[in-house]
Amino acid sequence: MKLRFPAAAVAVWMTLSCTQGRGIAIVIDPLSEKEASVELADYEDALREADGYTVYRITAGTASPDSIRSSLQALYSQGKIEGAVLIGDIPIPMVRDAQFFTSAFKMNQKRPWRESSVPSDRFYDDFDLAFEPLGKDTLLPYHYYRLTSGRDVPLQSEIFSGRIRPTDTPAGSRYDKLRAYLKKAAAAKRTPDRLDQVFTFTGSGSINESKQAHIDEQLSLREHFPWLAASNDAFLYMDHKDYDPLKPRVMNELMRPGTDIALLHHHGDWDTQYFKVKKEDNLTLEDFGAFQPEAKLVLMDACYNGAFQMEDCIANEYIFQPGGTLVAWGGSVNVLQDKWPDEFLGLLAEGYNIGQVNQFSPYLEMHVIGDPTFHFTTEKVRHSADAMCLKIRQESFSDQALLALLQDAPSGLVRHEAFNALMRQGNRASRIAAVRIALNDNSEQVQRAAVNQFCALGDLELIPELAGIVASNNASPRIRQNAGEALQFFPRAAMLQAVSAALDSLSPHLADTSYFASVRSLANGFSGRWDEDVESLLEGGWSENKQLMYAGFFRLYLPPHYLVQIRSYADTCSSEAVRKALREAIEWHRDAYSYPQH
Repeated sequence: MKLRFPAAAVAVWMTLSCTQGRGIAIVIDPLSEKEASVELADYEDALREADGYTVYRITAGTASPDSIRSSLQALYSQGKIEGAVLIGDIPIPMVRDAQFFTSAFKMNQKRPWRESSVPSDRFYDDFDLAFEPLGKDTLLPYHYYRLTSGRDVPLQSEIFSGRIRPTDTPAGSRYDKLRAYLKKAAAAKRTPDRLDQVFTFTGSGSINESKQAHIDEQLSLREHFPWLAASNDAFLYMDHKDYDPLKPRVMNELMRPGTDIALLHHHGDWDTQYFKVKKEDNLTLEDFGAFQPEAKLVLMDACYNGAFQMEDCIANEYIFQPGGTLVAWGGSVNVLQDKWPDEFLGLLAEGYNIGQVNQFSPYLEMHVIGDPTFHFTTEKVRHSADAMCLKIRQESFSDQALLALLQDAPSGLVRHEAFNALMRQGNRASRIAAVRIALNDNSEQVQRAAVNQFCALGDLELIPELAGIVASNNASPRIRQNAGEALQFFPRAAMLQAVSAALDSLSPHLADTSYFASVRSLANGFSGRWDEDVESLLEGGWSENKQLMYAGFFRLYLPPHYLVQIRSYADTCSSEAVRKALREAIEWHRDAYSYPQH
């Protein structure tokens, strides 16, 4: 029975299922609904029969994103749904003024809106965020919105979502692709697979090609999936240096029957996976067709591989091939390599679907491309590391309890989650203590998380620790690079003195100190990089345009030890535009030790 849904606007209806249980919303455009009616009905039957979902179908005709969001929010507020599947030509929200919620995308918004906005379905699944409509694109299915809720409202989706958006390409029509995909997704529900094979690939330039980082990731995967530790073919690893030519070998592994998860680390664009420097070793859209991947779930931390806003993208090609891939997880814009790509991955074998796992990813750009309800069979795991990580995320732990876990928990995953929790909630003393503990962790990933906090916190008490890493001759390449970049956020004189002291303490214990020259060069080149510019600004005399330009820089590059001075300058500045721009820049540094709440 078709019912007009009261909270929706033009051309939004629902078909209600009478099946009781968890709820899922299917949002689909009318033509896709008509063209794939048989396969859509079968997919919905599979959702009910195999997963126990109550299905709510929303047919979105000329509906705006706002009306679709209102429908989803109403269903959620009534306790009826936990997720949504966006199928076909569903409007694409392009979000502006929200780059503090992206991991790496920090583009000047004076550039064309199609480039400088973030395509994000957080518009549809995070109901606490507030948006102001800015209009529709004249040519593309883009709807522009300005985030008005700001940083005070955290990004935390109430429902999970995934997007199935086939497009017309030389390989076939969107409706042929949609019918084939829904058929494949329904079949996967009726015969769910056991998670027992994981393939990891690292491409050229990934995390500075740090061997220690890749070794520790393999250890983390064994924590995520401990029941596979004794299996001889559960974990396969490949590095871009292992083969020449490379691309055929990567393709072979991704087409290997039985592969469940492919975790791919490399650089990318909407149409390319950059596996290696050589052009012929990179996977492009043209390679698909002959390349039909079998990996059920493909996780990519490359820029733009999940750019569903384009008329085709790498993630789309993975799921719309005849092979076994059901989901490709990727970013619609730039993606930071230093984020935690496998966080909560073990929950996939503990009854969670990929959409629910993505809910724990606090980034505007990360999306499930494909069926978000996809899951593996449930393993009987007792006291898993991921379950403890989930407890840390969802429950209230004191700083002291988190510091104890960070210090003593046997699991690197748990220590990492405790560290992140401390960075979210801890006071200044707890954060400093957490960084000092994590810097000595035996997991490179935990160490790296701590090093990245030098930039965010900028706490002067941590100068000796940063200097020690910069001077060290055994830090991993990625940690060394990130520590070097952090030098710019600390006072030059104090930083140079600390680096010199660290080198002096090392020299009696090294047979070869020739690398000290490069350390001193790095310290001289980066320490206090912004000090002179900030002092010059504070002296006055700059033009308004120059001040506005630097206010833009300061969103990312404002040394925390100048935060108070910049705030005072903004309060007394004669230009309203400069005052506003500087105050906005300060808001990008809420984690800094000198921000008022800390």
